[in-house]
This record gives sequence, C-alpha cells and structure tokens, in this order.
Amino acid sequence: MRLFLLGVLTLGGCSAFDAHSFDRSAGWRAGEVVSVGRAGELASGADRDCGSDGGAAAPYAIVRYRSAGVHSRSLGTGRWPAGVQLKAGDAVEVNVLDCALHLALPGQSGSSSGTPSR
Repeated sequence: MRLFLLGVLTLGGCSAFDAHSFDRSAGWRAGEVVSVGRAGELASGADRDCGSDGGAAAPYAIVRYRSAGVHSRSLGTGRWPAGVQLKAGDAVEVNVLDCALHLALPGQSGSSSGTPSR
C-alpha cells in the first residue's frame, strides 16, 4: 500500500509540474544565469550569442540551459525585462529559437513582449 501511495504522489507531482511548464514547442527552455557582466567581456564565452541592444558596454548575461539529453548549452543575451537585476544562479526562461525575445522570469504569464505563454 505504501508503494502504491508513493507512486500516486510521484505521478501527481510530475503532472502538476507539466501543467505549469512553459511552451517547449515555441522554443522556451528553463535556464540558469551563470554570469552577468558587459557584452564585450562575455559574448565570446557563450555557445550562441544573441547580442545586446547597447554595444560592448551593455549589460549581458550568459544562461545555461538543457537542449536535449544530458548536455547543456549556453546562450548569451543582453535582453531581459526592464528593471530586473540578474545575478548568477537566477532561474530564467530563455527562447532558443528567437534571439529577439527577452529572457523571462519563472511565473511570468504570456505577453506581446515575448514572455512565454503558460
């Protein structure tokens, strides 16, 4: 009986997580900020550079995400919501298909600004 209840709780937890996940088919992936600095200093350290809107001195972050399987990739960008102060270790959502979209913070609802729909 204990194993049965444990299995039900485990499956329930997984389905609850899936119900709140972002739209992977639209290119959104969970990520973690690994470094924050200036575009000119960090851009060469990313697997994919999505640029920034302000040149080499603009704020820039490198985000590590899982693309498929066990290997992770990194994406560098200077695009995130105004007023947000990112730091290493922050959880974000990144769109790996469209560099023009801003990073999104977990829990944001969809909008025309490029945040993922839930």
